Amino acid sequence: MGKVLIKGKNFLGFEIEIKAEDINEIKKELDIVISSSAHFLKNTIVTLKLTEKNKLYANDIIYFLKEKDIDINAVVLANKKGCPTDVPIIETRNMHLLAEREEEQAATFKGNLRNGQTIRVDGDLIVAGNVNSNSYVYATGNIFVLGNLDGIPHAGYGGNNEAVIFAFSMNPPQIRIGDFITRSPEEGVKIRNRSAASSEVAYVNEGNIVISTYEEWLKLKR
Repeated sequence: MGKVLIKGKNFLGFEIEIKAEDINEIKKELDIVISSSAHFLKNTIVTLKLTEKNKLYANDIIYFLKEKDIDINAVVLANKKGCPTDVPIIETRNMHLLAEREEEQAATFKGNLRNGQTIRVDGDLIVAGNVNSNSYVYATGNIFVLGNLDGIPHAGYGGNNEAVIFAFSMNPPQIRIGDFITRSPEEGVKIRNRSAASSEVAYVNEGNIVISTYEEWLKLKR
């Protein structure tokens, strides 16, 4: 025992950490752990943390959990190379993104924003859920959406053009960052190496709002 753990991650919901290396052992221990925890894991953000030795079973584990009505929102790995999955991957070497502006206050919202809902905060905003169509999120700092961003975000509200918008999946009808605005991903926004299977970042570069993969954005920050 102890090779499959469920951990509370504050605004990140829950993380299932798997240290076992054999797929049969993994499924057996998941059955045991989930039998008493399934009600906590449904309808929330759940990440799956794997090791270098078991990451090749990522899809097998994700499908196994899905059959038990538990959806994995992201896979956490040291190195995503060799991990066969379409679920967004977070490399632990890049986890500084959420702490990048630690000098500012960060507000968190756990759950999905429904049609017509609005959130306004000073500092950074972290939404552990989906921002659905016709919902609005405003932050004077950065906006981090740990889910799908289909509503309208305005990062850097008040004139901060250095703010960024991060999302596991980004499909808003309009993006606003500081003093810049674009009506849709096809109008006034540059797209760089965009991939549906990758987390994305929107930011201002040379007077334009740019959407790129998280990995591509990191290259610019080095």
